[in-house]
Amino acid sequence: MALLGTVFFLWGNITTINSVLIIFFYQYFHLSWQQSILITVIFYTAPFLTCLPCSALIERRGYRAVLLLSLMLSTVGCLALTLAIRQDSFILSLMAMFIVATGVAAMQVVASPYLTLLSAPRKRIGNLCLASAVNSLGTTLAPVLVALLLEFSPPNTLAREEPISTLWLWLSCFSAALIVGVILLRLPDVPRPEKAASNLQKIWKNNGLLFSVTAIFIYVGVEVTLATSLVKYLITIGGWSTTFAMSLAAFYWGGALTGRFLYGMFADRIGNYYPFIIASCVCATAVIIAMCLNNVTGGYLLILTGLGNSILYPIIFGHTINKTPAIANISAAAMVMAGIGGAVIPWLQAVCIDSISLRVSFALPVVLYLMLALWGQLNLRSTVP
Repeated sequence: MALLGTVFFLWGNITTINSVLIIFFYQYFHLSWQQSILITVIFYTAPFLTCLPCSALIERRGYRAVLLLSLMLSTVGCLALTLAIRQDSFILSLMAMFIVATGVAAMQVVASPYLTLLSAPRKRIGNLCLASAVNSLGTTLAPVLVALLLEFSPPNTLAREEPISTLWLWLSCFSAALIVGVILLRLPDVPRPEKAASNLQKIWKNNGLLFSVTAIFIYVGVEVTLATSLVKYLITIGGWSTTFAMSLAAFYWGGALTGRFLYGMFADRIGNYYPFIIASCVCATAVIIAMCLNNVTGGYLLILTGLGNSILYPIIFGHTINKTPAIANISAAAMVMAGIGGAVIPWLQAVCIDSISLRVSFALPVVLYLMLALWGQLNLRSTVP
């Protein structure tokens, strides 16, 4: 369980570093905002292409073998990104990011159902929430680390001297260390899913799963779009420096850490329905107020949405796996594929920012939060004690 939690921590770091480094690529390679957002588009498009093959591989080789493969991809991708940045090539950086994203997608496909199936049924959502809290610890620490690296790096240095490539080298070594840990500790496996579970008809015939996939698409999209636009909001409207705005993004992810840890401790007592509805509606309200204020206080409200976001993903994911345990691998793959929302929705907001205004663009996450509340009303009402 501890080793799987560390895997959650690794992909949390990589995911958040990807989000906050949009500003780095924007400034370092002198790109437009839509060009720099391509890093996020690549990162969240890769899972859409790789998750179903990964799910099929779980059927043939089991969860443990696919976990090892995901860590290998992460190791190679992080090392490739190190070299690409040191070569001062944005195109090579995009290609390397695709490899990294493929590894992270495989981690998500295998680790979440792996952890869920290792847990007792009544503890599954709670344990997944606690593991997600460890994931959020990584997402909280990563922006601070990036900000510190940029703050203390010499100004106007050559690409080979910048500190970000070294950060990816560290992540490559950390991922390699996890491979050694999985092998030496002989992580236990769980029974492989049935071969028939790979049939895509299992998805199309399951309306509940389709609704959950849609909810994950919306959730990942709104979480990532707020994470990426938050830094721009703090710089443009708050008037803060890039490094200070990046460090404040840690509080956004820190809210997810706090919320997931607390909810994970008490999930089996308080249920899923009311926390989900309250969190999604409060987040929508916070974004509306931030749009109206359009000042530093609005920035703080956007940061606080991280606390509301904290429980949405584990509830959607855990509820769906509980409903479809026989096809856990295909369910997990479909929901991770839905993470392409993290590419589509930030891109839509980027278009709104460039063509309309930063302020008005936040109407998009408001609508998405209300759609999540509707999903909770339709799917979680029956879980009320």
